[in-house]
Amino acid sequence: MQVYQKTGYKRFFRWVCRGAEQEKCHDLLSSEGFDFAPVPEVPGAWVEENGPFGLGASLAGYFGFLYIQDLSSMLPPILLAPGPGQAVLDMCAAPGGKSVQLAEMTGEGGLVIANEPSRDRLGTLRANLERLNAANVVTTNYAGQAFPQGPVFDCILVDAPCSGWGTVGKNPAVTRVWKKENLHTLIEVQRKLLEKAYKMLAPGGRLVYSTCTTNEEENQNQVHWILKRTSLAGSPRAQHMQSELGLPGLESTAPGMLVMKGDESGSQSFFMAALEKPGKRAWTQENDKVNAPSSWHKLMPEGFDLPEPLEKIGLYGFSGKVFFVPDKALPYVHQGLRIKGMFAGSLKKNSFVPNPRMRIFLKGSSTMGYQVRDVQEVRALVSGQSRFFDASTRNGLVEFYWQGLPMGWLKHKKSRVFWSDK
Repeated sequence: MQVYQKTGYKRFFRWVCRGAEQEKCHDLLSSEGFDFAPVPEVPGAWVEENGPFGLGASLAGYFGFLYIQDLSSMLPPILLAPGPGQAVLDMCAAPGGKSVQLAEMTGEGGLVIANEPSRDRLGTLRANLERLNAANVVTTNYAGQAFPQGPVFDCILVDAPCSGWGTVGKNPAVTRVWKKENLHTLIEVQRKLLEKAYKMLAPGGRLVYSTCTTNEEENQNQVHWILKRTSLAGSPRAQHMQSELGLPGLESTAPGMLVMKGDESGSQSFFMAALEKPGKRAWTQENDKVNAPSSWHKLMPEGFDLPEPLEKIGLYGFSGKVFFVPDKALPYVHQGLRIKGMFAGSLKKNSFVPNPRMRIFLKGSSTMGYQVRDVQEVRALVSGQSRFFDASTRNGLVEFYWQGLPMGWLKHKKSRVFWSDK
């Protein structure tokens, strides 16, 4: 394992795997020739130091054990810092890295509502959540500024659309695409998002506003604008985080506000502000104890038990398809929110057939199913090859493991197994 060097533009990522599986995930990435190192200042952050091909094409990336995410992009969720069991709204969620990071913080008893206004980007968001097995995240498709009024949230992330000037290191054309004189529309959208977020934030809740631009009109000026018009106040959490992390390039510009100078850490430049609403939320766990709508069909598929920590997430069937829906999402459904949970599988002749990517149903270090030790065998299956396997199946699927690490489900036909996530 290499030592993290803070020079030049870097490829950062986060591991997305259960604690007991992380060592195996490291082995999987190493076995393909990648060198990587932790970033000690940022919890959960890693950096690729060397690799034979693109990190996204690695098996660890393909099977959703890691997510490529710029170091600066990991900071807004850390600043928001939702607690276990809390409800979080990510107002502009695609492609989903921050939503998954927030989901890890809230835990299986929590909830992240990942909202994405663009239908095209919504598809990318859902595909990423599925690949990463983010069962406690549900998606919505509203324009952020038109998000239905009524639901309130403990924490809200507004990772706003912006000019992107902070990404100029990897995207030099961005300053030509977004010139200063053309930013009035963006600035108006950002203000509407902040206004809506304020209305949906629970008393005592925290809001983080972030952008990947260096333009003060979209950053500090927008925060000052919302502070003058609402009861929001800058959170001391920002300065505490700066002190705790000691990250090169992370600087405080005003109470509650931080800027990340990317060239000092090999990442993009970023702005973020933590704002808090005064008061205390009049909400208890009893408010979360509501039943699913009577038209919903809750399933308990035999032989496909979820791990115990996921007992607060239900499986529901809709027109032959099965989706995860966290219990904590049900009050929001009753308030009229149109949500969609992560795709878990299908019903065929009243039998549950899991989505091949749902390793969440598999037990770690199992000796069952199709076991592979050579990483090239995994590559062969992913590339479309099949292998002989004459054994019992579970509704036409076979558990798939690499050295005991759950990978997903192989399809089985005529004594052959093959990989297909379709």
